[in-house]
Amino acid sequence: MVFRCEPGCALCCKASPVTVLPHEVYILQRLAAELGAAAVFTPAYKVADVKSGLRVALSYLMHLDEEGKCPFLEGTRCLVHDRYKPLTCRSFPYLPKVIKYDIDPAAREVRIDVRFVMSTLCPVVRRDLSPADVAKMSSIGLAVKYAPKETEVAVKTLEKRYFYARVLSELWKRGLVELDEEGKYPFFPVVNGFAFIRRFYPELTLEKLL
Repeated sequence: MVFRCEPGCALCCKASPVTVLPHEVYILQRLAAELGAAAVFTPAYKVADVKSGLRVALSYLMHLDEEGKCPFLEGTRCLVHDRYKPLTCRSFPYLPKVIKYDIDPAAREVRIDVRFVMSTLCPVVRRDLSPADVAKMSSIGLAVKYAPKETEVAVKTLEKRYFYARVLSELWKRGLVELDEEGKYPFFPVVNGFAFIRRFYPELTLEKLL
């Protein structure tokens, strides 16, 4: 048994805001402008850089529109499916249940702990799997047998998250940034994590993160 999305469902496009990574914001904003879609993004997890006086956003939420659906959904058709579909959308129904960031001042490292779940919001998952089967799917090794394409994207998304954490950790160890919990600095303005990293690595392009 292998997961197959139900044609014409689009339930996942109306369920909740979509988590996107910093570089995805730029790609989706460009597509929204081209398509006339009203895509709204707000920063989610942020870390403060005391040295620059900025809060660096490492993830964003793309909000549902006034009709309670993804701004790129037209009927049951995804307008960006063949152009750039967000990683979270491509990995559905295999999604993070918990994403925990940890800032270690002693090691000067940003660490990430992610726990996955097979979402029972999806009617196909509810039809195919028992509650016991779903519970086992927290293991990617087991989930990949049921949803190989989706778990592959979930791993790719995790690698992108690690990329941001790794680069910030490298900058911290080099003394170029001084990271702290963002809640201590609510007055710091927020900057996109991709744009922030490019201050130090201008050769980094969107294409290199695709």
